[in-house]
Amino acid sequence: MNPRRLLLRKMIYVGLMIPLVLLLAVLGMPAAPGAKGAPGSPGGVLARLREQHELSPTTLGDIDPTSETLKLATLGLRGVASTILWEKANNYKAKKDWTNLAATLEQLSKFQPNFVSVWRFQSWNLSYNVSVEFDDYRDRYHWVIRGLHYLDKGIRYNRNEAILVWDSAYFVQHKIGRSDERVQFRRLFKQDDDFHGSRPMARRDSWLVAKERFEDCLEVVDRGGRMRGSPLLYRSNPAMAQMGYAEAIEKEGTFGEVARREWKQAGDEWHAFGSIDLPRTGTETTMRLNDYEPRLEQRKALADQLDALEPGLRERLRQEKLAALTEEQRKALDTPPEKRSTRQMDLAAQAEASIKVDHNEQARRIRGENRRKALDLAKKIDAIDDELHSLRSSRGIVNFEYWRLRAAFEQEADTVDAREAIYRGQQALAETDLVAAKRSYEAGLLKWRQVLDRYPQLLADENTRSITVDDLGEAIDEYRRVLKLLDEPFPEQFVLQDVLDYHQANQ
Repeated sequence: MNPRRLLLRKMIYVGLMIPLVLLLAVLGMPAAPGAKGAPGSPGGVLARLREQHELSPTTLGDIDPTSETLKLATLGLRGVASTILWEKANNYKAKKDWTNLAATLEQLSKFQPNFVSVWRFQSWNLSYNVSVEFDDYRDRYHWVIRGLHYLDKGIRYNRNEAILVWDSAYFVQHKIGRSDERVQFRRLFKQDDDFHGSRPMARRDSWLVAKERFEDCLEVVDRGGRMRGSPLLYRSNPAMAQMGYAEAIEKEGTFGEVARREWKQAGDEWHAFGSIDLPRTGTETTMRLNDYEPRLEQRKALADQLDALEPGLRERLRQEKLAALTEEQRKALDTPPEKRSTRQMDLAAQAEASIKVDHNEQARRIRGENRRKALDLAKKIDAIDDELHSLRSSRGIVNFEYWRLRAAFEQEADTVDAREAIYRGQQALAETDLVAAKRSYEAGLLKWRQVLDRYPQLLADENTRSITVDDLGEAIDEYRRVLKLLDEPFPEQFVLQDVLDYHQANQ
């Protein structure tokens, strides 16, 4: 080939390479930190985009040099290597080779430090699946904590992933505070200096640690971190953890002013949760769970204004609808509820729905100068009804009214005294001191009578009644057992006869 032509071709190649190199420099130049007061460089286009969208390792979390070295060493085959490690982990688990499983998970975390699913799945694997393979509760506790440590490591590498912080809180709350081994686990957890570090002993309760981590999760969310799930649920977690703590210390024998103080704090935190602005599903507006009762009052005031525009109209409309009912429907409606047959119950429900007067219907029947005002009032009532529907639904999801009521009556001195007396009865029964057990149970059940009389809502609402009856039913059964061991009859005039009736009906 002609040397002149070869030279020309090389010059063309070099000429094409120079702009490509410059383009790569502009696109891929890494960011450089400043030094000794000199400003740093933001880097190329890709570096700035990674920083803007928080995709660079420095914005995601801590950087592990070993991890970065391994990712470079795989020469683009990191995905293949990760898949192999996942398979190895599954095989080691199937073989119950826990040492190699733990080592493999460490390797896997080096290859995929910013892949959230690695940390979530494998930490759950260690704390829940591996731990149950051991007979000794100390070994089970060891693997529960090992899963937590694995999750904590993932949090360091992924500072903006609030779900990892939430998982760690849930692990502590559920696995330490609610599992079958909770008595042993809670004791070991408080004594675990390696896990707690400098945390004071008074703050080492599993429920308080879970609460602390739930609060950390909310801090990540509030600073823009990513979180899956509904704000309604994850924003209720700290207050619910406080409820769990107050309940747990009573089950372990702590009563008096300490228990009342913790329940009061739980009530205060639950009220604060109810004052948080939460998104309304399907809208761009927000709501506060505490606003339900004020909205009901507003609706009643608007309805009263509508009624005042033409007094007696609502009742006339109701009578018109009542006259339009069939004879069978009217008969079902007139029959007392407790005497209705199945068909009559259906007919009565249909009739009650038919004779209900809608505020829009009422407004449209108003004539003259008040018609426009009536329609405007009906529109406002519609808006409040929509909000009330959202509030009822959301409050039902978190059982808002029950926990508000629970925190209120648990603060009462009578409630704390009742629980303490029942606890003393259980202790005496375990020690076969039947006379002392009987005395304590009777004192506790009498105190519960006073609490129920002061808070009739505990037996009025079906959901609340079910929880209350389950709670007290266990104490009643234990009291019955004590009487049987003493060869004494169960009292005919039982102090909690209404609770007993509900309890027996549900058995």
